[in-house]
Amino acid sequence: MTIALTRLLIATVATMSLAGCTVFPDQPAHQIFQLPAPKAPVTTAETIDRTLRISTPLAVAPIDSPRILVKPTPHEIRAYQGSRWSNRAPVLVGAYLLEAFRRDGRVATVVTDTSAVPSDLTLTGDLTRFQAEYQDGKPVIHLELNLQLIDERSRKPVASKQFETSHAAGGESIESVVEAFGQASSELARQVINWTVAKI
Repeated sequence: MTIALTRLLIATVATMSLAGCTVFPDQPAHQIFQLPAPKAPVTTAETIDRTLRISTPLAVAPIDSPRILVKPTPHEIRAYQGSRWSNRAPVLVGAYLLEAFRRDGRVATVVTDTSAVPSDLTLTGDLTRFQAEYQDGKPVIHLELNLQLIDERSRKPVASKQFETSHAAGGESIESVVEAFGQASSELARQVINWTVAKI
């Protein structure tokens, strides 16, 4: 066997090991996924009579897209082939936080950034990680969100914080990865809600 043929076989095997993901494909998605809905926590705390506006976080490419991202190595980013989120990642995260706050119920009124309802405070920021990363040969979901709580009357920041969370997927299938995204998002929302309530 020639050296050239040996190298070709090695490259083929390496490519097959990541057959489920590709570098930003243009092919139409066969599967469209939503984030699993947030679960309402059990709380007996009193409702805070304030109106909170949840802004869609900012993000840059490739996070600002509907691709389901994966990093097979620390310096390489790909997307799961044939699968997409139902919307861009920042929109999904903003909608998830909105629903989580409403289900939590500790803030009396929670509105979107497009609502005409006046608000007392706005939660805004940027999404810097929303991807699966391989660790010890298994996909682990990593989320990172930088948030600022803004007083709408003074337009000054009340507080700011970086939130990070991770959750290992139960397997390498896209369904397992999506489920792990849901678990990580649930933990992130819990952190954000508790922090926001403490700062209001």
